[in-house]
Amino acid sequence: MAATTKASVQVYESLESLPEPVIAFFANAADRDFFQSIPWYRTVLRTAGPPLDQPRIYVADIEGRPVAALIVRKRMSAGRLKTRMLLSPSNGPYAAVSGPVLDGELGPAGLRAIVAEIARTSPAFHVLRFDCLDRQSSEYVALVKAFRSATMLLRPFQNDIGHYADVRGQAIEHVLSQRSPIVRDYVHHAVRGFADSGRGRFLLFTVGPDIKSALVDYALVDVQSWQDQEIYPDCTLKTIEAAANAGALRLGLYYVDGDPAAAQIWIVSGGRATIWRTRFAKRFATLGTVPALTFEMFRHAIDADHVVEINSGPGDDKIMHMWFDQQRERAGFLVFNPRTLKGWLATAGHMFGGRMIEAARWLRQLLVDVLSRGRRVARVIMPTAASAGDNG
Repeated sequence: MAATTKASVQVYESLESLPEPVIAFFANAADRDFFQSIPWYRTVLRTAGPPLDQPRIYVADIEGRPVAALIVRKRMSAGRLKTRMLLSPSNGPYAAVSGPVLDGELGPAGLRAIVAEIARTSPAFHVLRFDCLDRQSSEYVALVKAFRSATMLLRPFQNDIGHYADVRGQAIEHVLSQRSPIVRDYVHHAVRGFADSGRGRFLLFTVGPDIKSALVDYALVDVQSWQDQEIYPDCTLKTIEAAANAGALRLGLYYVDGDPAAAQIWIVSGGRATIWRTRFAKRFATLGTVPALTFEMFRHAIDADHVVEINSGPGDDKIMHMWFDQQRERAGFLVFNPRTLKGWLATAGHMFGGRMIEAARWLRQLLVDVLSRGRRVARVIMPTAASAGDNG
């Protein structure tokens, strides 16, 4: 009976306005994935984007039970066309894998109702953009099907390649044995070197009074790191706070001679560990602080947290990729609204923009050549005409 009941859709302008059944729906999803929790969405919506963006939360329910939710940013004037847009809550270095929150059975039906609501919104949205989706996930498939059923135009694109390792039932030694000899030697040399010298010390922080001093040490490593500074530094601090409150934070610090030398932020939830940040002070880099720290973090995630998967998280840190033997594509797609002029113009710009630019450059060069030849001809003709006038 419920499967054939039409879903109704509510649209909320803030996370604080969500009713209790919806909060419980998100809490259930958060047990499986911290990156589907309300504290996470609140963090990135407030701290990892333009300040004029506004939250928009779509929730579909069937007979009073939430079955699908989609959290996006609303941007009212984007780009040269000043388009109205909906976008993913976060992307780039601040997102792991994201997407809609769906009930296992009725989620796709609820998502279709949400997309239908978006399609008939007035004034209309011209373009939508979704980032950091797992292309192989059921959420990605459901989202694509929902927009296609609403006769929207889609253009998929790749964000990056995520790296992960299935560590189910494995010890850290077995994980390393599956890596290349170069990686094994690199890690073992770093770990043995610190063990023999006694110069290295690993500490792990989750929650409690020591977390404040750990954050200071993390900041000291960050400012000495070769990586670019955070675009949205408040997002990092608020993510640490939210993850700690949820019991999902694993902040690892490696010290050399008592000085903070390397740091990692891991988020652990639903049997999965995500390496959200890796930082190391340049002056200790040649000592192998990162492999030593990563070894300890892997060991703790496997032995204490009993995770089944460890993944490289957002960004493209090639140093960390050596720890993983599997990949998955993090993808996104643009959605164009064919019911609006700006939707069509945006479609043309994305579909043919490169060719149009090349054509414009060709025409410009042709015009320059024609004018240049015209000036050369004029310089030849004018003296000849002047000479003819003198002879007359």
